[in-house]
Amino acid sequence: MEGTREAVNHLTEHLHGKRPPHRAVIAGLYLLCISLIWFLPGSLAPELFGGGNTHPVFVFGYGGVYLFAAVLFGCSTALLFMLVRETRGGAGVRVFTLPALAVALFLLYMIPAYLGGSMQMGLPFYVPGWEHFGVSPAVDVLMSAVISLSGISLLSLATIAPILLIDRYVTIKRPYVACGALGTLLFPYLTAAIFAIDSVPSLIPLLSLPLSTISVFCLGVAGAVALSIPPVVHHLLKGSGRPPRQAHVLGLFLLCILLVWFVPGYLEPGLFVAGHDYPDPGQKMNWFVPHGMWGSERAGSDVHTVEGTYLIDENASPTGPLSLPALSGTETCRTYTREETGERYIVDQRWYRDEWTFRNEKRTLFEALADHGETLEATLDLGDHLLAAGLERSDAERGYPAWLFVNETARGYILTYERPFDDGRSNDFFIVYYGTYGEAMGPDPDRSLKALIAQRLSPSAIRAPGEGLDEDIKVSRMPDAEPLLYISRTIVYAGTLLLTPLLFGCSAALLFAGARTELEARRRRSTVAVLLSAAALLLLSLIPVCLTGSTQVVFPPFYVPGWDYFGVSPLPDALPSLMVFLPALTLIGLGVIAPYLLLGRRLPLKRPVRAVLVSGTLIFGILIFPLQTMHFLWQEPYPPLAPWFSLLARMVLGFCFVAAVAAAVYAVMAVAGRRD
Repeated sequence: MEGTREAVNHLTEHLHGKRPPHRAVIAGLYLLCISLIWFLPGSLAPELFGGGNTHPVFVFGYGGVYLFAAVLFGCSTALLFMLVRETRGGAGVRVFTLPALAVALFLLYMIPAYLGGSMQMGLPFYVPGWEHFGVSPAVDVLMSAVISLSGISLLSLATIAPILLIDRYVTIKRPYVACGALGTLLFPYLTAAIFAIDSVPSLIPLLSLPLSTISVFCLGVAGAVALSIPPVVHHLLKGSGRPPRQAHVLGLFLLCILLVWFVPGYLEPGLFVAGHDYPDPGQKMNWFVPHGMWGSERAGSDVHTVEGTYLIDENASPTGPLSLPALSGTETCRTYTREETGERYIVDQRWYRDEWTFRNEKRTLFEALADHGETLEATLDLGDHLLAAGLERSDAERGYPAWLFVNETARGYILTYERPFDDGRSNDFFIVYYGTYGEAMGPDPDRSLKALIAQRLSPSAIRAPGEGLDEDIKVSRMPDAEPLLYISRTIVYAGTLLLTPLLFGCSAALLFAGARTELEARRRRSTVAVLLSAAALLLLSLIPVCLTGSTQVVFPPFYVPGWDYFGVSPLPDALPSLMVFLPALTLIGLGVIAPYLLLGRRLPLKRPVRAVLVSGTLIFGILIFPLQTMHFLWQEPYPPLAPWFSLLARMVLGFCFVAAVAAAVYAVMAVAGRRD
């Protein structure tokens, strides 16, 4: 009883700021938190790591466990921040302390991960009955604990790194609360970054694990920086009665604009394509199965090729060679009848979501086919068929590896695809069979089979079916973790929609603060300054369009991986799109602050900077972002006019529209302020 009373007294003294807890207590609580992150999710809800249903009704069943893990990670980041801070006696952190701590945690993670055979950064959470490394249960649990604890510590350091640096120059009132909130918010983002893809070796296999770990660490730092910007902007603009330095305002403003340009498309390209999970599981289930074009006489049920029309047999329940062994992949099977000759063909697809099962079942399939016919390696020449299907000539001129399966009653080709989505980072694998069906076999079935294959071919993802059959794959991470990944991606998707308008609101507040200070210092008229600035921004936006002659630029051109606005490769295309985006979004920001600059003297507000931040966030989040995204998706980028004139007209209309909405918001805030 006496010991409990002493512990309570120490905790009470710490909460009232009388004296900090001992470093050993902080370290013990930190180890407890990261141990619970490793142990509790798999113990309480093993469905998160395999076998769980991702339907929202079922997600709520173990969503609380996910939230608890996120809060624990937030607590661990706060405790690590406290531990690092108290190590220096509360006097701040030296510059070399962060790199030294990062290197130490990096090595602490790398050594056991290498011994476990990992090819990519992963967190092998404890799941009852699951063997991560294929050794004895006790050793397996110990190795997974060591790897997970050191990996979580590395992620915690990435999360608090910006706060540690900010703490050197700015006095944060509640730094531990800030670190805890930052860690909780970043948990979905970091778990999505780790669990989203399977092991993808680099050109030098030994570098795969360190490069993957460094990339996730840098992503964590970048995410923490993005989330730290709003409180930093609030502190800078709130100040101590003196206007902030213009250099600081300009630097933060450019950083906010760059993040608004880069973050939505990088984190969630589905915002500009078709949602946070594109293609969705329903589309993946029949991705390589040819289907008809909607809008024809028999919508969705006829496939037109250079060899003729193939009608889909809606009522058939076929079975093909892929059904010879008991494969576990998600199956979609269809039969087709060639309208001109009556010949019948079958397409059978199996979809897998982990490489280990995919490789094992390829081996099982090869052995089963050898017992029922002859299997030969083949190279498909699909030139004319691919050109007719709309693919590039470079794709049509190459050959594609396949297995040719032949027996007395059937002839067909087996193709395998690996990670065809998300630029090769998706965890999706396919085995697809295209073959004859029934007794009516034409004199040259290969022409028809190649025509069907060309309808859904993915040249960059196709792999030789025999590739990797003799390789042993070490499973050093979760087999699926689809529910965990689904929850993380959904939260990241929603968070991106909320963060982007807030960053724009911060940029508008910074622009207002800088413009107001400049106008007061130079004693210029606000109306003339706004009009001249708008004209200059309009001209700056048109320069890249006029130089490149592009007709595909949308307004504003967000960064989207792989998207080309100017008809060049994606990387060189990013520079002119940024050159258009910076002045274009600055012009929108100028439209937001124009009423506050022009009406500030006649109808003053108590807190104009905060009002601008709220106004910019609302306008971008409720009006500009959704409207421009819809325009990006569903309309032609230009009306039938000259490209530069069309973009000019659109920017002028956007500026006037934003200024009008901002004036309405200003009037509401002014009236509400007078009533108070």
